[in-house]
Amino acid sequence: MPDSNTHPPSETPPRRLSPLSLKVNFAWTFLGNAIVAVCQLLLMALLLREAGDATTGQYIIALAISAPVFMFAGLDLRTLQATDNNGEGRFIEYLSLRLMSGSIALALVPAIAIAWGYRADTLAVIAGVGLGRFFLLISDTFNGLMQKSERMDRVAHSIVLKGILSTLVLGATFIATRSLVAAVFAEAITRGLVLALYDLPLGRRLAREQGTDTISLASLQTVETFRLRKLTLRSLPLAFKVMLVSLDTHVTRYFVSGMASLSAVGVFGPIASGAGAASMVGKALNQSVSANLGRLATAGEPRPFIRFVRRVQLLYLALGVVGVGFTMIAGGPLLAIIRPDLAAYQTILTLVAVSVALDLQNGIVDMSLVAARRIAPLAPACGISVATSALGCWLLIPSFGLSGAAMAMIVGRLMRMATLNIALTLETQDTKATTANTETVVPSRKAA
Repeated sequence: MPDSNTHPPSETPPRRLSPLSLKVNFAWTFLGNAIVAVCQLLLMALLLREAGDATTGQYIIALAISAPVFMFAGLDLRTLQATDNNGEGRFIEYLSLRLMSGSIALALVPAIAIAWGYRADTLAVIAGVGLGRFFLLISDTFNGLMQKSERMDRVAHSIVLKGILSTLVLGATFIATRSLVAAVFAEAITRGLVLALYDLPLGRRLAREQGTDTISLASLQTVETFRLRKLTLRSLPLAFKVMLVSLDTHVTRYFVSGMASLSAVGVFGPIASGAGAASMVGKALNQSVSANLGRLATAGEPRPFIRFVRRVQLLYLALGVVGVGFTMIAGGPLLAIIRPDLAAYQTILTLVAVSVALDLQNGIVDMSLVAARRIAPLAPACGISVATSALGCWLLIPSFGLSGAAMAMIVGRLMRMATLNIALTLETQDTKATTANTETVVPSRKAA
């Protein structure tokens, strides 16, 4: 008689996905983000060569309008997911909240564009880009589940699939039809297919392994309203922060569009976006170390926590110096490969590279404060940066043109870096004081 505890081969459960080491996770995340950055560079190069400055400007403005709205709608829930060691929320609650906020953003983006007074063709481009961002928002929730499981290889697979396929589809559709509207909607559909065919099945597997959630329409309907309200209130400061970060990225595009033209945005936007793709290196490392930061922050020992943060800052400093030096030497020739007249914009590329180096520093301090659950300073720091960048654009663009816009980016990021580092220093001092008071009280009780 066969053993009753033996399962037939068809019922053998799939092998559990074990967490990967920090080095392996960083390697995968770095590779994935590097590939996505290359895809962004190739897409911008394609648009500059094939679409012309005005059409490229339409795409840049669509990104600039939709990005802050969807960043706010995302509520930075992925950061909360990855650093949630106390069970603040279930995955199905994160997903439910993202679906609701993303749907609101999907309707809000075209409404903002209409209020802004854009033509019908630009409105259609903005709507298509908004749909693509909606699918990215939902995919990011599943990526957060993978990140929480310390399986950044699967996150890399997801973002690479979306990056390569959407770039190929958008580029091929535009070349075939010469319609940017058709191209951005084709890109959005591609992202939706990756979500349905890769992110969702893997998310269901991870949730099943963790034994916490069943991902289905029925499970979404069981989510309790008061828990969503609690999660929303917890994430709102982060939502304002990431929206302001996005505004800080795009505010220069708004000023260039208003003070120059859509064609000027079509030149400045790709250069700024191309250099900004390098910041994905920092994003990769931040995502890889987020779980580690969460453990160090909740351990109650400030010295290992701050030591870890400073080590990452030193790494970013080295990367920033290398990046700026590279653009100073090779920036002009690289721009000339895309289009000969772009070589004249090497100075702008170098200035943007300086702002990216500052962004690397800001990113790790930002993540550290989130891990320590000191969220209150984040939005004000970003608000100061946005206000400074806007003021810089207003003062510098009339005199220095596009170089003035790049200078404004640097000034804004310097202000944010100063504010965030002051907040981190105060957090460390508060933790040290709390620890010292605890150590003082406990011995006195023993003596008594």
